[in-house]
Formats: sequence, structure tokens, C-alpha cells
Amino acid sequence: MRYTLEFADSELRAVAREGGLVRLRLAAASVRDEAGERGWLTGVTLEMRGAGLQGDATHAFGRIAEAGLQHDQRLLRRMDVPGTLAAARPGEVVTLALRLGNGTQFVVDGHRLEASLADDARFTPDLSC
Repeated sequence: MRYTLEFADSELRAVAREGGLVRLRLAAASVRDEAGERGWLTGVTLEMRGAGLQGDATHAFGRIAEAGLQHDQRLLRRMDVPGTLAAARPGEVVTLALRLGNGTQFVVDGHRLEASLADDARFTPDLSC
């Protein structure tokens, strides 16, 4: 099944950097399922390859208040999960800027952003009014 990640209100668990790879693990992702129903999805990981990280990610956890995802000179608010965004031309990058509820801000940019699901990922419908 495919989902659409809506970054705002998702919960960031951790940010890890391993050489040219930056991995963002979400505790709960705010998503819509294929029928358009809003809910929460566990087991979502974002990996940016050929990546740089600007800003202090020491306190990079908690609710995502704002997000800006730039791909092919377009600003996106959503991303398919699972899904991949890759820079279209040499020298271009995919950029993900996050501002968290705790005030932490950082930017990750690289050649390729992949959103994946863990095998045990689970969707829970949002029951709020």
C-alpha cells in the first residue's frame, strides 16, 4: 500500500549521519492512505544520499512544525511513501528543511531522498474531529 507523507505534525524520532548518508527516522508519520483517509503511520524512514546537513541536529526530535521539500525547483508539501525523489540534473539537489516544535531547525540536501517503510509498519486512522 502507498501513503502520502504530510510532514507537518509528524513526529521525528532521530537524525543520524553516516558519511554521505543522512537518515531521519519518524516515530509517527502524518499520512493519508490511498483512499485519502488521514492517519498515523509507524516505521517510516527518510534517507538522503550524497547528503549535507546544515544546522544543529542535536535536539532534532519531536513534532515537525514546518517542512519545505524542494525538488526540481518546485516546493512540495508531501511525498509518497514508499517513494524516491532524485535530482534531475548533475549539480542539482533535493532539499528538505525542517522546523520542529522545540525550535530546532536544520536542512538536509543531497542527490536522492528515499522514503521507506519497515516490514512491521502500521497505519492507524486519525479519529479526531
